[in-house]
Amino acid sequence: MSRKGITMVSSVLFLAFLIAATGIVYYAGVPSLQRIQCLATMEKMKSSFVQLDKITRNVVEGGKGTKRTFDLNIDDGKLYVVGDNDTIYWEYECPVQVTSPRTAQTIGNVIFGSNMEVFAYQGMCAGQNSYILENSHIKACFKIIGSPSNKVSYNTTEIFLYMYQKDLDSVLPLEYLEVTLDNDDTSKTGTGYTTLEREGTNLPYGRVTAYMESDYGVTYQIHFELETGGDFLVIRGE
Repeated sequence: MSRKGITMVSSVLFLAFLIAATGIVYYAGVPSLQRIQCLATMEKMKSSFVQLDKITRNVVEGGKGTKRTFDLNIDDGKLYVVGDNDTIYWEYECPVQVTSPRTAQTIGNVIFGSNMEVFAYQGMCAGQNSYILENSHIKACFKIIGSPSNKVSYNTTEIFLYMYQKDLDSVLPLEYLEVTLDNDDTSKTGTGYTTLEREGTNLPYGRVTAYMESDYGVTYQIHFELETGGDFLVIRGE
């Protein structure tokens, strides 16, 4: 058994960190042990993280000089802090499925779910304002084009900017990605926009969608999806 005494101090130095650090992720991986044992362990840590979240927020609200000590017992799994996004993680593997993939439950600032490693955000890629989908293997960039209230003219070759493969430490060679209907060039041009379905961290998957009212006379959508742990993009149209 590992017991960690976490002391939270509110001061000018730490206040900004504590405000940001209230994003606590309860992460459950698959797989390890038996289902009942897994559920019992996860429920125990879930309760602990909810309590830790409440205490952290009380410290922040208390202002300078406020402090609390919280004893966190860790029987299984790994506890670690990621400074880049000021998040505390508890990672636990279970050999049987105890939560549905691509689902998450949020209680306050605690996120409980399985396989949540995708980041979806806006940034710059190749000098372009972009929607970015990223996991432990891939960083994929898509051009921000128009908006639902401001449809603009574009070509499907403009959507996908590039993909960086982290395992190979290289940008995958691709001159451009072109989408057409019935092999007709007029179907790849028209008016529309691109959107990011959900922006955030610790997501089960990320999705960028391109909406196209084509010069071919057909309106369609192209979905680009990146799953947790995936080393490839899923592209589908409708």
